Amino acid sequence: MLNYTKLMSLNPTIYKTFTNSLGQLILLVEHPLKGDESPVIVVCEELALADYSDFFELGEIDEVGGDYEVCFIANELFHGCN
Repeated sequence: MLNYTKLMSLNPTIYKTFTNSLGQLILLVEHPLKGDESPVIVVCEELALADYSDFFELGEIDEVGGDYEVCFIANELFHGCN
């Protein structure tokens, strides 16, 4: 898990926002210092959580109901939340 406050204070570039199937507003952001050399970061502002995804491109992680949809459960990031 990343430090949410520190990450957001660096104003990361937001690739995309969407609401997942659990109703969480998800931000997919670029690492503010490492850029695209780092995996896409998944952020949920409501829960003040941020973590690396397993992906370097958006691909299917932003597909609601898809096999790789991202969500936070019990303060952990999961892929495939449907």
